[in-house]
Amino acid sequence: MPFDSITTTCVAQELDALLTEGRIDKIYMPDSYDIIMHVRAKGQNRKLLLSCNASFPRVYLTETTRENPMTPPNFCMLLRKFLSGGKILSVRQYDLERIIEFAVEVRSELGDIVVKKLVVELLGKYSNILLVHENGKIADCIRHVDDTITSMRLVLPGLPYELPPKMEKQHPFSCDKTQFFQIIARSTFGKAIDKILLETILGLSPLLSREIAYRALGRTDLTLAELTNNQIYDVAAELTHFFEQVKSCTFSPVLLYDGTKPVDFAPFPITQYESLYRVQHVAQLCESLDSFYLERERHNKMVTLSRDMAKTVNNLIQRCRKKMHLQEQSVQDAEKRENDKLYGDLITANIYQISSGDRVLHVQNFYEADLPEVEIKLDPTLTPSQNAQKYYARYNKLKSTAENAAQQLEKSAADLEYLESVATAIAQCESTSDLREIKAELTAGGYLKNRQKQSKRKEKDTVSMPAEYTSSDGFTILVGKNNKQNDFLTLKIARGNDIWFHTKNIPGSHTVIISEGQEIPETTILEAAALAAYHSKARASSNVPVDYTQIRNVKKPGGAKPGMVIYVKNKTLFVSPDETLISKLKVNQRSQ
Repeated sequence: MPFDSITTTCVAQELDALLTEGRIDKIYMPDSYDIIMHVRAKGQNRKLLLSCNASFPRVYLTETTRENPMTPPNFCMLLRKFLSGGKILSVRQYDLERIIEFAVEVRSELGDIVVKKLVVELLGKYSNILLVHENGKIADCIRHVDDTITSMRLVLPGLPYELPPKMEKQHPFSCDKTQFFQIIARSTFGKAIDKILLETILGLSPLLSREIAYRALGRTDLTLAELTNNQIYDVAAELTHFFEQVKSCTFSPVLLYDGTKPVDFAPFPITQYESLYRVQHVAQLCESLDSFYLERERHNKMVTLSRDMAKTVNNLIQRCRKKMHLQEQSVQDAEKRENDKLYGDLITANIYQISSGDRVLHVQNFYEADLPEVEIKLDPTLTPSQNAQKYYARYNKLKSTAENAAQQLEKSAADLEYLESVATAIAQCESTSDLREIKAELTAGGYLKNRQKQSKRKEKDTVSMPAEYTSSDGFTILVGKNNKQNDFLTLKIARGNDIWFHTKNIPGSHTVIISEGQEIPETTILEAAALAAYHSKARASSNVPVDYTQIRNVKKPGGAKPGMVIYVKNKTLFVSPDETLISKLKVNQRSQ
């Protein structure tokens, strides 16, 4: 869920209890929109993260250590100047707004005790972090907002700090059940009840609006037109109860998990998902958000890196295909060279018939049985011998072009096959480390520019381990996640009697059953073939052809690209990728 008003209220209350009377020790800015403050409070050292990142603005305590730039940004230097050593007097929220204010007591340059305010506005793309002097004027802020951006509210150093314009919604603390009932009953008749709550009541996010509707009605998709007065009253009663808890700061924060991955958080228990997600109650929400946002940041970085790399590789593939088309055209054009040699031979054989200044020669082609007549164009400015040499020269040039184009076409075809395998690996990556390996592979192959300075000391080329599965019969099955892993698996890990799998003429991963000298059951072979099909470009297809053979029959030609091998004595299976089976094999692996 977004960092909404109710979450802001919960976090502000928790931080006020944890950080009040704490001293600000160190201040860092690991990037343009994030601030980390080390605070010594109540006998503990804590790290407070303040972020005005437009994608997910947030405030919470973190345990994560992040790399800081060599030169601190100007705003970071300003905060160090005015807040270092300061005592946090309070942490409060502005009246159900997504704004948290840290009041910090510091000594001025004259030695007087003054109170500075560090204000964090969690307003989506309008998020900001501001330092406000004791006179109410802005010292500086991360995002400067001038009249070229908006005329409604200027945010610039030297101007008085003003709160953002308030939303035209009903403040819930001034309503009782009857007033809530009237607000809902007067809304658009055909609109869903959760949308009505979201659009009319201040402080609610989509998740909490749905949760209130679900608690009152048992469903989240009912419209106002479908509700009776009693049901509307139930919603109003649930609203009243909900905001009574908010007003009294009686929170019960939770994290929602999909398996082991945190997928959402809330200041109150969430029941609308029923058994879809696991709900874990936490003592402090602000101390539990670290794992959620770490996963979110990891996922976002993964998506961004994957998207950028996929775009780059697809551009390389398109460029390679265009190059192949031109090379194929060159080969086709060069195939006409035999006519030039024929014309040179015929001119030489009939040179006595040609007079100076002739433009055309009509002769019989004695290389064919029926002696057809051939018309050969001549250059009147050249002698007959020079005309023959002209055709021979063009023949030799086209012959050289054909040989070169054929070699280049073969190289381009290998490049295309390799790049398509890389594109498949990128689409199936599950971690940023996998993507970084692929990026390093492309850089080493010259497909990407190395933008980092070359180190004098050569780094050791490391390859992560392939993905590991366990078959129903207990055999280990390894699957390469990129071409470097494919080579490492096939050429280094696997042994002669192990069974090697790969989709037939389809980009995909190398898959190996580790036999350990035992006979491989048919079930394990079928499961390994399914894994090879699943980790290929044909993941969404059925009846995918998968070749398999003993590893001793797999060789890597000299100079071949990463992941490229040749194999013999293979058999072919046709299998359909089954995600349920893959998950089962993963479960088997974890359970051992």
